[in-house]
Amino acid sequence: MKKKFKYTNIIRVAFQSIILALIGYVALRPVFDKTYVSDFEAYCPFGGLSSLGSKLYKGTMSCNMSETQVVLGIVLIAGVIIFGKLFCSYICPIGSITEWLGKIGDKFKLRREMPKVVDRPLRALKYIILFATLYITMTSSELFCKEFDPYFASVNLFDNTDMVLYFAIPAFVITILGTIFFRLFWCKYLCPLGALSNIFLNVIPAAAIIILYVIVNALGAGISLMWLVLAILLVGAVTELGFLKSIFAPIPKITRDEETCTDCGLCDEKCPQGIKISSYTKVNHTDCNLCSDCVYACPLKNTITINNSKKWKYLAPISVIVLVIVGLGASKGVEFTTISDKWGNYSSVDNIAVYEQAGLKNVKCYGSSKALESQLINVDGIYGLDTYAASHTVKIYYNPSEISETKVRRSLFTPIKQEIRKLKAVSIDSLAIFEVGVFGLFDLIDNNNLFYLLKEDAGIYGFETHFGEPVKTDIFFDINKTDAKKIISLIEKKFTMVKKGEGEEKVEIDFKVENEGISKGSIGLNDYTKRIFRTYDKKFNDYKRYNADQLNVFAFPMPEAGMPPLRRYFGSLASHLSADNGIVRLSTKYEDKPYGYIFFDPSQTSVDKIKSALVKQNLTIFVTETEKKDIPNPFHIKPEGKVLRATELNFEEDSFQ
Repeated sequence: MKKKFKYTNIIRVAFQSIILALIGYVALRPVFDKTYVSDFEAYCPFGGLSSLGSKLYKGTMSCNMSETQVVLGIVLIAGVIIFGKLFCSYICPIGSITEWLGKIGDKFKLRREMPKVVDRPLRALKYIILFATLYITMTSSELFCKEFDPYFASVNLFDNTDMVLYFAIPAFVITILGTIFFRLFWCKYLCPLGALSNIFLNVIPAAAIIILYVIVNALGAGISLMWLVLAILLVGAVTELGFLKSIFAPIPKITRDEETCTDCGLCDEKCPQGIKISSYTKVNHTDCNLCSDCVYACPLKNTITINNSKKWKYLAPISVIVLVIVGLGASKGVEFTTISDKWGNYSSVDNIAVYEQAGLKNVKCYGSSKALESQLINVDGIYGLDTYAASHTVKIYYNPSEISETKVRRSLFTPIKQEIRKLKAVSIDSLAIFEVGVFGLFDLIDNNNLFYLLKEDAGIYGFETHFGEPVKTDIFFDINKTDAKKIISLIEKKFTMVKKGEGEEKVEIDFKVENEGISKGSIGLNDYTKRIFRTYDKKFNDYKRYNADQLNVFAFPMPEAGMPPLRRYFGSLASHLSADNGIVRLSTKYEDKPYGYIFFDPSQTSVDKIKSALVKQNLTIFVTETEKKDIPNPFHIKPEGKVLRATELNFEEDSFQ
């Protein structure tokens, strides 16, 4: 009678449990700490590798992907080549959950082995998913994996703008049900990281293709990186489906001593992958991930080992720890550019200079980097931009014979007018003005932090900033409620509470004032209202080719132009109006009240068409030059105004702030 041997690979179970506990901590902490923002992709190696593909292909990193994820991804691949698929067996949360769910399927006799005739063709699916994921990410710099990843969907409770529910929900359901009825269904047939790991498990074919690609391109072939990716994936798929085994790598392999083995079958029974260990002397099956469960399951000493040595029993967990430490440590000394673009006649400029500035918190991802580029690309004398989102640093390439460094710094600066609280039934007829230089006030995020700082004082009503070193800041306040000393003390506080979603986040502040500041007298409430109003100005449809006498202007009262929550929709309104080639500019300004101004060519369009566009139920905006989408019109404009000649208006040609 076969003796049943009770065992548990407690070390691996501990690793899996710790990883899941950490994810649970990240998920639950916001419940108790409103200032904490959960980041479930902070250490995602597959996201890092996908973003690296985007970096190599487009020169840009995907949003929210930093050097940490990229280096961890590279270390994961190196670990696969040297030690095997340790990530799959010790760290991957989907692998752990589906492995445990499979045991439930076994308990209720629901789980079956996939028929061999179906098994190998199904394995091709993960290579198709991997190619689609890499292709979309590399060509868009946006992580496509987040749209369907069952892990990302579940930890975010299916409530995240980066996921697509009609991708994520089916992926989640298939993963859960699939693993109950079939062994590790996601891992074997759908996981893109599993496909990538299997490619480098058989590194020789992949390495040969990479070397050939480098040589051929060095000789001037100019083959796209996408063809290299496709070739590597095809070879990986053929290798797995054709052989289902690793040929050379990894170095350590599970080995069985045929002389001492009694063929009890416990190793077969305990293998999470369903590999028939008892049929091997050296396990080289593609699915083996060196979990070592079979080593612990064997009741006979030194019969199942790693590389025929009892010394290597703990190689897998030790290697996992070393790889994680190396990955996290190496990532600290690496930083990639988020974007690196040059324009104009950069290559022909002889004396390019570089201006570098750190601390631009607004530069935090690909999208914000491209927004800064669009701000700089039309500045005469500037020819390039590198951004480093992780450290919020930029490098600007400019010609000092065309533009001074001071003007380069000015081009980075965004002046702001910010109303902090409304003037409601105040008993005063004017506000005092206090000017102070503020160090560390660089971008819109800094302005937002200053807003929340000053909001703590009920006597402060608004502020505006002007370029300077340090930034000159005018603060409008009620002298009966506060004074300059209190304002300075407030600005130099070490932290403030910033509104984030439904809660608040504690944000560290590092503002310093230049001196004691100066009093600039007072301002009447009507003049203050006009001064603090934030105008909007957007030119499009080749506006610059017109002279003022060629344009008419439709001017109309626009109370919503003074509502801060609606300001973010002005870009959408401008995009909507630009569909009419005769409309060339949208502006707002405060006279006795907020007004909207639409500049148009009367030979191409009419006021009636403009009015019709303003009151449409949906705004049609241009996502790209060819792609459009509709959003509900957030404005309730009553287009009751008058038509003027552009020459009758006193509008500056520079963009309004």
